[in-house]
Parts: sequence; structure tokens; C-alpha cells
Amino acid sequence: MLSTAIKKQIHTIESARSHDEKQILAVRGFMDLFQFSRVGLYFYSPLSKIGEGILRIDKQGVSSLREWREDVRNMPPIYTAIQERKPKHVDSQLIHQIPEKFTNGIKTELLVVPLIHVSHVVGYACMGSTDTFTVRDNLLYSLGIYGQHLGQVFKDDYSGDSKKLSKREIEVLQKMSWGESTKEMAVTLGISEFTVQDYVRSANRKLGVLNRVQGVAEALRRRIIQ
Repeated sequence: MLSTAIKKQIHTIESARSHDEKQILAVRGFMDLFQFSRVGLYFYSPLSKIGEGILRIDKQGVSSLREWREDVRNMPPIYTAIQERKPKHVDSQLIHQIPEKFTNGIKTELLVVPLIHVSHVVGYACMGSTDTFTVRDNLLYSLGIYGQHLGQVFKDDYSGDSKKLSKREIEVLQKMSWGESTKEMAVTLGISEFTVQDYVRSANRKLGVLNRVQGVAEALRRRIIQ
């Protein structure tokens, strides 16, 4: 049964050794469980209403979406899925409301799946296929269940609330205040540059700021760093 396969995939994700591997496995789950050929994964901040790209997987492999950043209110179908907190089928009549640069060449239809923790959307996935697909209620239901599980897995990483900063987030903020680059931080902390960027974004969301400069300034103001 699909529900059993979803639970198995979530267990695999939770058992992953690295942050990057969890994200890749989460996206792979949409492909392996639901047979989509293109999937993109995104952060979402309920405070700023900003969606931030993480990664995309398609037939060409894994690629970064980290330069992608947009107010989702400018993309009504995605914003509707987030507001309603349930998967949304974006058909050929609606897909034109999403800028083509964000649909990765998908011109006919796609699906948006919010990642939900309790009642908060912490991220979302957009997916499509090179072939046509039939959207039935049972598919939307199963995608919703998977999105809820992923929201639970990633709640601390994608959350836009004011939770206490983690030790690693504080380390990254401190190093930024010293002028270290993303590459330098990755080397000294023994993690990937992508993971450093994720910690920066997570810290900024918790501090309620928009960029690195503001993040460092706010952390200094609150005496989180010196």
C-alpha cells in the first residue's frame, strides 16, 4: 500500500546522515512514490511570504535552486495551496499565473504540495511530468500525507517562527560577523556550502530579518553573538 511506502520513505529520510541527503531523499520520494519526473523543493516563510528554492531533481539530475527567491503572493496558485494547506492541481488554465522561469519548462500542468507542521506551512514542493498525468482525489490525499510527514521532518530547518537559535546557527552568525565567506565556514565547520546557506537562512528567518547583514546586526543587538 502507498501509506506503507510513505512511512518507509519517511523513515529513510529521518535516518539520513546529513542535512543535504535528507533534502534529496525528500524530493526523490515524490518521484519514486508518485512517479513524477520533475520536482522542486522550497522553503516558505509565513512572516515574509517569501519562497526560497532549495533543490530540483529531474532527468538531468540534481540542481540547486538557491538563487530562486520570490514573494509567493505573486504566484496565486502556489499561494492558494499554502493558504488552504492542501495540495493544489495547477492546470493549463492556471499555470500562466506562474512565471515561466519558475515552472522549469512545464507549460501544461503541475502540482503544488505544502509541507505542513501542525497548522503552519514551512515549505512546499512543485512537481510535474514530461507526460500527462491524471489527478484524482486519492493522489492529492496521499501527496498531502507525504507533505505533512515532510513538514514534521523539516520543521526546525524551515520554520519561520521565533524559536531559539540552534548552536550551529549561532556559530554561523558569529563567523559571518568576522567576515568569513560561505566557503570558509563550510571548511571550518566540516559541512557543505549548501548546508551553511541553509543555516544562514534559518537563522535569518528566526531573527525576522531579510539578509545576512541584517542578521548579524540583529544578533549583535540581542547579544546572541559578540
